[in-house]
Formats: sequence, C-alpha cells, structure tokens
Amino acid sequence: MLLRSQQNLGCDSNHLPPDRMAGLFSNAFEMITELLALHALQYLQPIWKGVDEQLRELHRTLVFIQPTVEDAEERQLTDKAVRGWLLELKDAASDAEDILDEAKTHELLIQRKEELSGHPRSEVREFFRLDHNTLLFKLQLGDKLRNVNERIISLIKEMNEFNLRVVQNNSISWRNRPQTHSFVRESRAIGRDEDKDKLVQMLIRDTSYDIAVVSIVSMGGMGKTTLAQLVYGDERIKKQFKLRIWVCRVLQQRLRKELGQKRYLLVLDDVWNEDFQKWDALRNMLLDGGEGSRILVTTRNEKCSRVMGVQKPYFLSRLSEESSWNLFEQKAFSVGVPKPPKLLEIGQEIVKKCQGLPLAIEVMGCIMHCKSEESEWQAVLENIETWKLQNTQNEIIRELWLSYVDLPTHLKKCFAFCSIFPKDHNLEEEKLIQFWMAHGYIPSQKGNDVEVEGRELFTELIRRSLLQYQHTSHAETIGRVCKMHDLINDLAYFVMENECFPSLRSSAATEISLRPRHLQLDANENYNQGDCSIIRTVLYCGRDLSLLSKLKLVRVLDLSGTRINKFPAAIEHLHHLRYLDISGTLIRKLPESICMLVNLQTLKLYGCREFSELPNSITYMNSLRHLIFDQCPKLKVFPAGLSRLQNLKTLTRFTVGDDANNNIRQLKFLNLGGKVQLYNLQKVKNAGNAQEANLRHKENIDTLILNWGAWDVAVCDEYCSMEIAEEVLEALKPHANVKELEVFHYPGKQFPMWMQGRQQFQYLHRIELLECRECEQLPPLEILPCLEYLRLWKMDGIKHIVNNRGGNALQSFPALKKLILYDLKNLEGWCLEEGKEANLSLFPCLIHMVITGCPKLTTLPLKILPRLEDLSISHMDGIKHIASNRRGNALQSCPALKNLRLESMWNLEGLSVEEGREANQSLFPCLISMDIRRCPKLTTTMPPIPTLQKLYVRQSFCETQISLMPRKGRFFKHLKSLRRLTIHSCTEELFLLLENEEEARAVKSSLEYLAIENCNQLSLTLVLQNLTSLRELWVHLLENLVSWPDNLGCLKSLNKLTISSCNNLIGASSQGDHGPPFLKDLHVSGCAALRELPTCPKSLQSLSIDNCPLMESLWPEVGHLTSLSRLEVSLCPKLVSLSDEMQALTSLQYLSIAYCPALKSFPEGLQQLLPTLKSLTIQGCPKLGRLCKPGGAYYDLFSTILDKRIEEQPKQLDRLPRLHGGEDYDNHLSTISDEGIGAPPEQTVQVPHVIITGAKQALKCIATKCFLLLAGF
Repeated sequence: MLLRSQQNLGCDSNHLPPDRMAGLFSNAFEMITELLALHALQYLQPIWKGVDEQLRELHRTLVFIQPTVEDAEERQLTDKAVRGWLLELKDAASDAEDILDEAKTHELLIQRKEELSGHPRSEVREFFRLDHNTLLFKLQLGDKLRNVNERIISLIKEMNEFNLRVVQNNSISWRNRPQTHSFVRESRAIGRDEDKDKLVQMLIRDTSYDIAVVSIVSMGGMGKTTLAQLVYGDERIKKQFKLRIWVCRVLQQRLRKELGQKRYLLVLDDVWNEDFQKWDALRNMLLDGGEGSRILVTTRNEKCSRVMGVQKPYFLSRLSEESSWNLFEQKAFSVGVPKPPKLLEIGQEIVKKCQGLPLAIEVMGCIMHCKSEESEWQAVLENIETWKLQNTQNEIIRELWLSYVDLPTHLKKCFAFCSIFPKDHNLEEEKLIQFWMAHGYIPSQKGNDVEVEGRELFTELIRRSLLQYQHTSHAETIGRVCKMHDLINDLAYFVMENECFPSLRSSAATEISLRPRHLQLDANENYNQGDCSIIRTVLYCGRDLSLLSKLKLVRVLDLSGTRINKFPAAIEHLHHLRYLDISGTLIRKLPESICMLVNLQTLKLYGCREFSELPNSITYMNSLRHLIFDQCPKLKVFPAGLSRLQNLKTLTRFTVGDDANNNIRQLKFLNLGGKVQLYNLQKVKNAGNAQEANLRHKENIDTLILNWGAWDVAVCDEYCSMEIAEEVLEALKPHANVKELEVFHYPGKQFPMWMQGRQQFQYLHRIELLECRECEQLPPLEILPCLEYLRLWKMDGIKHIVNNRGGNALQSFPALKKLILYDLKNLEGWCLEEGKEANLSLFPCLIHMVITGCPKLTTLPLKILPRLEDLSISHMDGIKHIASNRRGNALQSCPALKNLRLESMWNLEGLSVEEGREANQSLFPCLISMDIRRCPKLTTTMPPIPTLQKLYVRQSFCETQISLMPRKGRFFKHLKSLRRLTIHSCTEELFLLLENEEEARAVKSSLEYLAIENCNQLSLTLVLQNLTSLRELWVHLLENLVSWPDNLGCLKSLNKLTISSCNNLIGASSQGDHGPPFLKDLHVSGCAALRELPTCPKSLQSLSIDNCPLMESLWPEVGHLTSLSRLEVSLCPKLVSLSDEMQALTSLQYLSIAYCPALKSFPEGLQQLLPTLKSLTIQGCPKLGRLCKPGGAYYDLFSTILDKRIEEQPKQLDRLPRLHGGEDYDNHLSTISDEGIGAPPEQTVQVPHVIITGAKQALKCIATKCFLLLAGF
C-alpha cells in the first residue's frame, strides 16, 4: 500500500516539484538532485553501483511524507505522541542529509585532488588508498541509505495512527484561539497609561484623512490586545467616533451596512494576514465610512501592518521594572494581607526573569498566589527555566506557539537554531547568516546571493517580533545585532530540544545528550563526550581539543579565543566543515592541507596578532565566500591567485605588495561586498593599476577603507608622490552604493572629483578623513543628502569646514547627526565665506558633536542647533564662552541639549558672554548631565537649569570667589532636579556652599548620590543634615574627617556608603550614632588611622574593608546582622580576630579574606557557617591558609563549596585597594586601552590619590607582563 501510494505521486527523482523544495527535507531534496546529476556520476560511478536506487527510494519516501509535517509541527505542543514521532522523523531526516553530504563531499574531494595533482586517476586512487577505503565507503554508504529508508518507511506506517492532515500554504488552525472582546478593567491594566495616551493622540489628531490605519506591533504576550481595549474604552475615543467596532480575525457580514457614513473606529485584533489583495478587498468595503475614520490593528508581524499602509507602526515595549512589579504584586499577594520581606525579595527576582513581558508576569503572579511558604517560592525561582520548558501547555507557551506555527518552514529552521545561544546573547546578523548557510537553512533563489536571502530571513524574524533589534556602533562590520526575549528563547529550545545542547554549568563533568546536533560548550567545563559523530555545530570549544577528532560531520566550528599557537591537525580532516572561526588565537600560519576543507565557506582569523602567513593553496578553495582576517598586524603578504576565488564575497583586508603577485589588480574579478580595507596604497604605481581593481563596479561594497600605509603603522614613512596619490585616489572611485568611506594618510593636496559630486554619494552616511595632513580643502561634504556621521582627525591644512563659495543651499549637512573634529590645528572657522554663516543653517539635524584640540577656533556655530543632544568640547584654548552670539536668542542656541562635557578649557570664562542674562534665563532648557573638568577660569554663576540631574565638577572654578556672587545666582539654588553630584578638587568655597541650608534647599529632596573628594575644610555633618534624601555617599580624601559623622542616622534613604583615603578617621562618632538605619553596602578603604567600625544596622548586606593597617578586630557584636551576605576583608595586617557571634550571620554566602597575615583562625561561630557558603577566598593569610588545606582543621568544613580559592603565599600581590564608587576613577579607566602595550594585562591596579603627582606620572607609563599600573589623578 505504501509503495503504491508513492508511485501514484508520479515524481521524477531527477526533477523535483517546486512546491516540494521548501520544507523539512529541502536540503535532502537538493542534494539528491545534485548527486543524481551527470557531473556527480562522472566521479562517483566507480563506487556508486546500487546506491543510486537507494537515493531514488529516499526521495520518494520524503516526497510522500512532506505534506503532513506542517500538521505535526502544530500539534506537537499538545500531543506528546505526535511530538515524539516528529522528533524521530527530524532525526531520520538529519541522518539522511548527513549521508548525502558524505557522498557530495566525497565527490568534491576527488575533484580537489585532481586540481592539486594534475594526474587525475592515479593520484586520486593513491589518495583514497591512504585516506579512504573506497570499497568500504561504498558499502557503508549503501547500508546507511538503506537503514535510513527503512526508518522513514517505518515512521510513515506509524503516521496513520495520528490522522495527520495535509496543510497547504502554511495555513494556521485557529480552532483553539479564544475570541477577544473590547472590555477590560482599567485598574488591572498596569503600566500602559503612557502608551494609551500616545495611541489616542495618533487616532484623534488630524482627522482630515478619509481612512487611516494605526498599528500596534510586538511579540506575543506583550499586551497588544489589552492596550487596544484601553484605547477602545477611552472617553476621548468615544467622543471622537460615533461608531466603534471590535473585530477579532473574522469580519461580520453586515459590517458595511453598519458603517454607513459614520466616522468610526474599527479595531482589528490579532491580525496575521500578509496578502495585500485580501486587505485591499476589505479596505474597499470600509471606504463608505465618514471622514476621519480610523482603523486600529494589533499584530505580531510588522509586515502585516505595512501591507495595510501603516507608515510608522507603534512598537509596544516591555513594562518598566516598576510596572512589572506592580502587576506581579497585584496577582501574587492578596489585598490587606501582610507581605513577608523574604517573599518580596524572591518575587522581585522572579519578575526580573520575566523581562517585562506582561503575560509571563501575570501567569507567574497567579502561580505564586497559591504558594505561601518561602521554600515554595525559592523552589520556583531556582527552577523557573525548567518550569517554563516542562509545562508546555501553560498559557505563556501556548500564546507564543502561534508565532512559531505561522512561520514558513525554512524560517522555522532558522528561528529554532537560535536556541543554541545562551539567553540575552547578542545575535550578530552576519555570523548568524553564515551559520544558517553552513547548515543549508537558506533556500537558494536563482540570481540572488544566499547572503541576500539570509538578510531577508533575519529581517523577517525582526518583523515578526521574534528578534529584538539592538542599536550598536559596529553595524558596518557585524551587521545588525538583535536579542531574543528569554521566553522566545524557551520556545526555540522547545523546538530544538533533542538537537541542541546549550552550555550548562556543573561541578562534575557534564554528559552530552545521546544524539545532539548542535553544541555550545563552556570553555572552562569538562564534558563526557559520548558519541559526537553526528554533531554539526560546536561553539566555544576551548579546553579539550581531543573532541575535534570525533567530529566527523561538523559543519560549524568556533575555536575563537582558544589559547593555541598551532593549527590543530585534526581540523584538516573535517571535510564537511563550512564555518571555521579561529579568531583571537596565537596561530601563526595555516597549513597547505587546509585546501582539503572542500566545503569551507567562512574562515575567520580576526584578531590573530601572531598570524603572518596565508597558505598558497587557499586559492583552490572555491567554496570560500568569507575570508575575514582583520586586526592581524603581522600578515604582510598575500598569496598569488586570490582572483581565482570567484565565490568570495568578503575579503576584509587586502595589503598591496611590491610584486605583481600582490598587485591590486587581483581584486578585479572578485565580486566583493560588505567591508573592504585596502592598505599600502602608496605601493600602487599608477592610476591604471588602481583602475584595474574595478571598485566602481563592485556594487555590494558597503564600507570602503583606503589607507596609504600599513595596518599597524600610525604614520607611513614610505615616500609616495603627491601627484600619483591623487591619480590613484581618483581611479579608486567606488560604486555609488557605498555607504561608508574612510581615508587614512592620504598624501595628496586635493580630493578627487568623484568626492565633489552629490550623485556619487547619494547613499553615503558616514565619512572619516584621518591624518590627510597635506589636504588644504575639504570636498563639499555639506551637500551630501544622507551624510549622518563625519569624523575629521589631524587634518593640519584644513581652515574651514564649508568652503563652497556662492552656493545656494540654505542648509549645510542636512542629515548630519554626529560630528567629530579632532586635532585640527589650523581650523579657524566654520565657513570660508565671511558673513555666510549668519544666513546658513548649519547642522539642522546634528545630535552629537565632539570638538577637541582646535586651538584657533573661537566660536561654535552661530545658528541654533535645534536637535543637538550631546556636546563635548576639550582643549580649545580659543573658546571663552559656549554661547557668544549677542544677536537674537543666543541663550537658546541648544534647546535640545541633554549632555554637556567641558574639559581642559583653560581660557573658558563662562557659559554665555551675556552674564547678566544667565541667572534669569535657562541657557540649556533640557540639559540632564553636565561634566566640567579642568576649567579653572570659570567665574560665572551656575545658570538656572531646572532639568539638570547629574553634575560633575573637577578642578574647575578654581579662581572663583563664590561668596562675591550675587545671592540670587549661587551655584545649587536653581538645580531643583539634581540627583547626582560629584565635586573633586575645586575651590573650598564651592564645597562650603553645601553647608549652607538655603543654598542646599533646592536639592535637599532630589539629590540621591554625592561624591566629595579632596576638601579639607568641609564639615560633613553640616552637609548631611541638608541632604537627607541621599541614597549613596562617596567620600574621599577628607582630611578633617576624624570620626563617623554624628548625624548619619538621619539619612534614612542611604543604601551605600563608601569612605576612602581619609587618613585621620579613627572610629565611631562622639554621639555613638549607629549609622544609616537602612544601609545595605558599606565600603571602607585606605583609612590609615581607623581602628574600629561603627555599629551597623541590621539591613547591611555587603561589607568591604580594604587597607586599614591599624584595624585589629571587627565589631564585638554582629548577631543582629542577619542580612549580611557578603564580607570582604583585605590588607589589614594587624587584624587578629573576627567576631565571636558570626553564627548569627545566617545570610552569609560570600566570604573573602586576603593579606591579613595576623589572622590565625576562624571563630567557632563562623566555622558553623562555612559549609553553607557559596564562595570562599583565603589569600595571603599563611596561618589561616594552612588550616584550610587538605588535612587542615577546616578543610572538611567547606568541601561542599563550589567556588573556593585558597592560597597561603601567593606569588604576587594581585589586588591592591580599589577606591569604590568614584566616578572619576571609573571614567579614567574606561578611556585606557591596551593598544600598543601588547597582551592585555592580567590585573589592572589603581594607585591611590595620596601618591604624589610626579610619582603618578611615572607610574602611568609602567607596564609589566603581570599587571599594568594606572594612575588616577
């Protein structure tokens, strides 16, 4: 019966029906077709007899079963038997693909051997006698095909038990979807007031259009329907629309009659239609409504809203942390019933794992409502991931399942594969597409590159709200970056559960499941490997490279970051490999035998700083599409014949050589795309050679970097004729599609003509011109319509930004959003033509502007910068005022500015030249953050900035006499929204203003963070009584601080207190203050005279004590600190004992004691706690360390602790005191990079402020093999 059914299909095995090419078996269909083609038989015929019939049999069975797979995919959520059958079918299909890939790879190996040997038959036979047993291969291939055929036939017989139906066109069954309605209790819809108001305004404003469509787009469970219900019931909507209609998926028959000529609001809830013709038919029915009618649509798929004509969909975001907690609290706790603090704490952790998804929060809240014991809540928190996966019939998975079922079959594979990545992982577009390519998930379309198709699939997952776009500054190299919501990740893992082995952590060796296809391994874990012969993906295999020899069928292998200096020999035999990443390794060269990786598509060597040689045989690797070796400074020479790689799409860097083999002409026939970097252009002899690179016809290049120097050389010392350089640059004209252009070390005086034309760069949005020191004039960049980013760096000859004389454009740089000017020593002004700037609108869309090291520039642009949000100015000796135009409304020159940074402005006197107006008018009405560093001549008062939330002042206002300022213009008086304040090494009088009650009144209720450094006269007691809303206090280098401030107890909001380098601090206050009543974190560092700590409140959770050389013991009484979970003590050489009451510290989980050599033992109470700790560190405590070693008295007490580090005498002091909480030190460290130093330091150590400046200057330049010393000053 089965064979008769198959024969009735009438399918020719050599020509597959188009409608069968997409689906679960698409890869197998394609490979069968290729293997039955004449060119394949030419190579495989000697070993192929009898196997071709097995191929045809496999094809017939797959064609027969394909139509029912869609129904099984949908039903697997609720029918375990169907799910088990489907998983077996997928496993059999994967085995079939692997067998077919073995045959195809066998053919490619024979071809490659022919190419290399030049003597086809004899050499091929010799090769296979050495590496393959031809007869054995034939027998094994036939047996494997026969076995997989039998498995699939058996599964077809079982299929009849499930009554699977044939699903066409991916139609979705809606039989289980509940019908929605328009009613919702507004009190139960939490956190959506702002969204509702925005949508109401979108619906009622500008009602002149006949019909307009507004859409709400988000992933399932985000609350689209609830939001639509809120909008539907809003009084403003009721007043605006005479008729309101709620329709969910099925339009009522009498809809047109009901509409009449009335102005209506029609809500179409849960729309999935992507067919424009169907929408057009409905739209024609709706045209009879009155003017100003509106249609509100909810959908998970942005494409659906686009089909309906929506230009700007409303993307519904996650709930805020506060709203998420309010929703959970409403569901989990009964009204009026006390809420135990521990349950509140666990509940907050559960809410975090829901990541702002209302559906998940509501479901979890309802579950917790029925649980009252702390142990029950803790069990749910610890096993929440397992709970979500095992309970597949719960409301969350059921709601999200529809998004999966609606996917086209080929997209289901791409989506499910994403489950191999850990949660919250950045999914890089280009890398993910290369993975999909390696596994054959991307259906091939004639005439289209597979990468183009892959980008469409990636875009489709974003449109369907299954991926969430993340903004990144590296999009030009890695493509777009997305993340997957944790619950969507759970959904993908449910689909791939038996195939995917994500990274797991365990104290013992983790056992890999029986038949996994995809592994993500933790480089620091051990694994019981089991059978790895069918594995296709291995990510981050960093520790045990013995695994490589077992990966017979692996297609994707990521060894990036592995500490290897030689290419593993086992890789040479992984002939199925399509993707290989050895980035960040110490490998110096690749072997010539790498060309036997006949399927390899992507080879990555990014950041291999020791890599110096590409093999000559790489030119035979005609499957190679992406060759990525950026940041490889020792790679100087490229092999001859790269032009043979006709399928190559990405060649990130090409260095021009001295001989013909490395000539730039090798690029002529390569259809490169993405990012292309050309170095050593000074070696291009003439324009003719440059023109043969054929850049003008490479339409897929997005980013082009042209460099007259080597990659690792800051300045090119090789002579290049100015005239030749200009001719070469003219000949390197790129295609008009280029989006980003960078030019380095160009020695010419003039830029080429192609940089002068508007049409040439109609898509260009980023330009960087760096160290082109001889250039005297910029090209007319101001006319480029799409330019969004401009960076000019060390252009010594440039005097003006706009040079075009007589231009008619009223706007210059019409689309520019970010401008960076660095070290333009001779820049004098913005426009060459005097007077033109006053009438010219410069930078109307500018958002970010950074200017540094332009000493001859005396003014900022005169016109208003209406959209500027971030302004950073530094080392500008010619600037005396930020706003200096006396004409017009100069004090509103930056009406949208949010962040202002001024640094090393040695001659800056004020923010505005019109000092009398500053106090009465807001200079920056939207400013949120102001950072002022090393501006000693600032003398004016602080202007009223009611929106300012963060103020950082360092070594500024040094010449100001605050007391002489008018009382109405004092510093803090008008900063009513200030939340964070840092004052560092400024005039004493600025500090003293904080003691003034009237001056501090404005910030008393708003200021939450205060950092004070290097002030000898300040009375901290007076300051604190004026700032009672503080949550965090950081005090550094206060010489007059002798005891703990008397009034810390009044700071009822203070959670974190850090005191460092206060060398006269001795101990408790004279009044015996117990400190802030709700303090959670206390950090004390570098207090040379400190002998005792104050009595801390029971709320304390973390205590850190560093470098207090006179401290001999902790508090005598600690029994009340039941919330303390972390205790760290280091560099206290006289510390001889801890508290005897430590058994009461029942919450303690993390204990670290370092470099306290006088400490001999643990008190008995602490010994009782040791077995319950999660982490223990004992370092540099010889006597204590010996007790913790095997055989010591304490060893057995912490045998159960997974994270422990015991070192009696460490080789080096690897941790010096860190000054906690200091924004200045954090900012300083963030600007330091390891470029030019060599390998990154193992440890970064901060030098305390007390070291003299001269010593710091010396320390700043010291680098050793073990650590790098950085001076913060």
